[in-house]
Amino acid sequence: MVIWITGISGTGKTTLGKYFFNKFKKKFPSTIYFDGDKFREIFNNDIKYTLKDRNTNAVRLTRLVKFLSNQSINIVISANITTFRFRTWCRKNIKNYMELYIECEKKILKKRDYKNLYKLIQKKKIKNVVGIDLPFIKPKGCDIYLDNNRSKLDLFKNYTKILNLAKKKRIKIY
Repeated sequence: MVIWITGISGTGKTTLGKYFFNKFKKKFPSTIYFDGDKFREIFNNDIKYTLKDRNTNAVRLTRLVKFLSNQSINIVISANITTFRFRTWCRKNIKNYMELYIECEKKILKKRDYKNLYKLIQKKKIKNVVGIDLPFIKPKGCDIYLDNNRSKLDLFKNYTKILNLAKKKRIKIY
């Protein structure tokens, strides 16, 4: 099974992804986790955050996920896919695929700002941030839309909801 978690920066993708991974790994040992930022480190951060570079990263990540998924490995991924092209590709080419979208109000994101991302944007020290100065189009046809305007605990409660949906959709978990 592939669970792809997407949403703009700071919405809780990594937090939710790590939580799901730790729960899945106990029950389903052939499970791995990818975080978008950590994935970039594998390639020695050889690309930037422009839309073109993000597309390069999306090609790398989507192809690797397909390759591993075809070997009966469960994958939890916390990473943006900025265009419908890659989301559509995943749906067509990756078996047992589920896409989750996390949404959070920008005023809450700015208040939480765990990575100081929004402070750096405000000070104009960084650019090319998805949902701020790079477009992010809310996914259509996601398997689950999640609201992260409350607590982490509320977000974590979606674990059972996701497993139930996987069963309902007859998605195979290895």
